[in-house]
Amino acid sequence: MRKADPIQVRPRLRLVRAFTYFVLILGAITAVFPFLWMILTSLKTYGEYALRDPWPKALTLLPYRDLPPTEDVVVDLYPIEEGTWGGAPQSAQPLLEGRIPIEQVSTPVAEQLSRKGEAPPLEVLILAADVTPDVEGYDTFYLTVGSRVIQQETVRVRLGEGWKAPYYINAPDMERWGPQLIIVDNDPNHFVVRKTWRPTVMLIFNYIKSWCEADFARYTWNSVRLTFISVTGVVVFSTLAAYAFARMQFPGRNAIFTAFLATLMLPEVVTLIPNYAIVIQLDRFFERVLHIENAWLNNWTALTIPFMASTFSIFLLRQFFAQIPDELYDAALIDGCGHLRFLLQVVLPLSRAPLMSVIVLNGIWSWNAFLWPLIVTSDETWRPITVGLSKFTMEAAAEVHLMMAGAAITIIPILILYFFTQKQFTEGIATTG
Repeated sequence: MRKADPIQVRPRLRLVRAFTYFVLILGAITAVFPFLWMILTSLKTYGEYALRDPWPKALTLLPYRDLPPTEDVVVDLYPIEEGTWGGAPQSAQPLLEGRIPIEQVSTPVAEQLSRKGEAPPLEVLILAADVTPDVEGYDTFYLTVGSRVIQQETVRVRLGEGWKAPYYINAPDMERWGPQLIIVDNDPNHFVVRKTWRPTVMLIFNYIKSWCEADFARYTWNSVRLTFISVTGVVVFSTLAAYAFARMQFPGRNAIFTAFLATLMLPEVVTLIPNYAIVIQLDRFFERVLHIENAWLNNWTALTIPFMASTFSIFLLRQFFAQIPDELYDAALIDGCGHLRFLLQVVLPLSRAPLMSVIVLNGIWSWNAFLWPLIVTSDETWRPITVGLSKFTMEAAAEVHLMMAGAAITIIPILILYFFTQKQFTEGIATTG
């Protein structure tokens, strides 16, 4: 037969390779796009999201984040006509307002906006809800930059006491959003606006607000504890079971392992109701016999113990353990090692890569668990961050920017885990056959 000309084959291979790269790049962009949309949306204000702006305007202001404070601008406040704030209670209505041009607050920002053709006059609107110098109250100002509305709430205190942080920030020295307000004298009708811009705080404000409103601190701590307990149990029991299937001889070993693998074909929803029924019976047994209430339901036991037997993890480790040469075990046996010592001193040190794969995979599965924790918990005591995020999405409703900030908070720990373990994770998958 006549062989193909290498010169003719080479362009075909290049074309196939180029097409393969194109498909892979297109798939990567498709997979990354929702993540980028979530991050960008989490940095926007409500107005920017409603107007479908593709880019948060705070990012365009980052070059001015290091502007030092310059001279102060005094703002006089004037009474507001009563009843102009939508029927809000009198205690919640601002009493005074004042306006100053944007040029007096941040000249570089005004120049940048002017170069972009945004010529309409921009003003800082300052609203005072409490004008009593002896009583602490909230002062709110809004700075409109194009379609962006920036809001800050600060606590007003008497002269000399210094600044207290807003309610959503614990640290008293935290940078505040936008130009800073300070009181210049005992007359509560005068304020000072410093010419300082804080776009960094603008970018993380949604994250701070979501973290505080949804009590993500409690949910995150719950998820960390549950993930640690679950992954620890999976590693211990999967290692022992995988070693038994790979290195120990007993009747029916292959048949049991085959039946064990068959459970991978069962959808999680199929086992949901039986698992819940078992947990209910266990909870009743502990309450009736041992007089322990909520030993399983609404407790860490129901959230972790049922999932410590991971079929996939056992299969993954068993495949790697089976590749270890028998000569190593024979040499260890001559030195007086039993199965347990051989497992701890020989097998596990050689199995760092597959063990890391088991830790990463089960850590992701445990962290992302939603339906089962939602069923077996009734309050926030042990609810993980996924259930907390679901509750927050119902409360946030139309505030999609806050929902996306909460979602970003939820996935940050998993991204950090994978970033530091991706080499071992890939190696573990590749070496387990």
